[in-house]
Amino acid sequence: MSLFVAAMTLAAAQPEAEPPVATEIEVIGNKLRDWRGKWKVREGVSKCKTTRSTRDKAIDAIGCNAMMVCMAPIIPQWEAIHDAKLARSELKSQINALMVSENVGVCVRDTRKAGIDALVAERRSKRS
Repeated sequence: MSLFVAAMTLAAAQPEAEPPVATEIEVIGNKLRDWRGKWKVREGVSKCKTTRSTRDKAIDAIGCNAMMVCMAPIIPQWEAIHDAKLARSELKSQINALMVSENVGVCVRDTRKAGIDALVAERRSKRS
C-alpha cells in the first residue's frame, strides 16, 4: 500500500505538460475570430478601437495591429474616396474594390498569424 501512495505522490508532484503550440495557436485564433474593432483615419492618422473584446488585451492588440498595419498603405486612396462625397452605395463599392485590389484581407490574415505566433512564443518563454 505504501508503494501505491508513493507512486501517487510522485505523479502529483510532476509538473503539468504544456499544451502543444498548435493548440495554443488555435485557442488564440478562435478568440481573435470573435474580436471586433473599428478602424478610422483622420487627417492621415489612423486609429483602431476594440469594439468586442476577447478579454485578453494582448489578443485584442493583435486585431488592432493587423488593421493598422494593413490599412496604412491605402490611407491616401481611402481618404480620396471618402472626400469624393459619393453616394453611400458607390462609396462602399469603391472601398471594397480598393481593399480587394490591395489585398488587405490577405495582409490582415498574415499579420494576425504572425501576431499569434509571437504571442504564443512570448507566453511560452515566460512560463519556462
